[in-house]
This record gives sequence, structure tokens and C-alpha cells, in this order.
Amino acid sequence: MGAGSLIKVMLVDDQRLFREGLEALIRGTNDIRVIGMADNGEDSIAMLENEIPDVVLMDIHMPGKDGIKTTVHIKELYPSISVVMLTSFADDELIIRGINVGADGFLLKDLNPDNLTRSIRDAANGQYVLSGEAARILVTYVRELTLDKEQILRKRLENRGISLTKRELTIANMLLSGDTNKTIAQELYLGEGTVKNYISSIYHKLNTQNRKGTVQYLRHILT
Repeated sequence: MGAGSLIKVMLVDDQRLFREGLEALIRGTNDIRVIGMADNGEDSIAMLENEIPDVVLMDIHMPGKDGIKTTVHIKELYPSISVVMLTSFADDELIIRGINVGADGFLLKDLNPDNLTRSIRDAANGQYVLSGEAARILVTYVRELTLDKEQILRKRLENRGISLTKRELTIANMLLSGDTNKTIAQELYLGEGTVKNYISSIYHKLNTQNRKGTVQYLRHILT
């Protein structure tokens, strides 16, 4: 959003006191305005027909159409809206589900007022917003995904009589992701020369000649 633009927000939460407390907090800002409040998913979707907000603050736990289902519906109809989910406690499974259906962030309801308004501004500008505990859950999830990919790649290579070290497997996965030598070095806290040596070892073990051929081979055995 451009500087000076008014940020329009919709609040969706089945707890009236919390909803009205949020509205009062936002009313104290100069650049954010609440354009609608709903206590359930169905009503919030109906309200979008009248005016489109920049950001929806969505309670994840609601009777009937919960926050996850409502987010799916909103993203299908209005993909430009940033939907930030609110939760009283960090539930790993729900946070991952929310991320997978397109939520643009997760905030715990005990977030302090300054952080909340800053998060609304960030979300309106297209940034992903996460409270500390939600961020920890997401990082853990991504690490587990990477570990799973490494295990799959290791198995596929072993079936072909190829054995890579753990470090080589990690770098092979990063090559698949399109990471440069510089990025790999930074992520793994290695020198670029060391990274080049690992990649040369991977070429030798896979009997490939270059990066492109290596990536093509790895993609082939993973399909």
C-alpha cells in the first residue's frame, strides 16, 4: 500500500468482548479503520460483498464455519485480501493447516497492542506476519520437511548404489531448490570453496558433469 493510505480491516471473532476490544484498540490509530465485524465465518463472507478490506483478522476457533474453512473461502473469492489468523494458544497442527490453505499470518491473542497494529500494517503491505511461537512452529515444520526430502533422496540414491554423506545430501537438496553456492555457504556456515568441493564430490558420485545435469538427474530419480 502507498504511504498515507488508510488500511481497512475486518474483525471476525465469536467472542464479543475480544472483538470489541480489538475495535477500540484500532480506533486509536490514525491509519487503520475497522470496516466490519462478524462473529462467524458465514457472516464475514457475506459482508465482503459490500466492502473489501485490506486485512481480515480471523479467529481460528469459531462454531460452524471455523477460521480455516472461512480462510479457504475468502482466498478463493478475494485472493488479494490478507487473512491473519488469531488464536489463544499455539496449536502446531492448526497453524500448519492455516498456512497450507493460504493464511497470511498467525498471531497469538495476547500480543501487545503495538505489535498488533504493526502486524496489521505489515500484512496490508503484503508481508507474512507471525507471533514468536507461531514462527517457531513454522521453522520446525520447514526443517522437518527438509529432513523428509533428504531421507527420500538418500533412499532413492542408495537404490542405485550411490551413497552421499549427510552434508552432501543437504547440499544436493539445496541444488534442487536452485540455491547458489553463496546461499548454500551462508545457510550452512561454510566457505564457498568448501561448498564447491562438496558439489564436485556430488558430481563425481552421480557421474554428472555440471550443475544443470546434476539437478536434472536428481529430479529424475525423485519422480
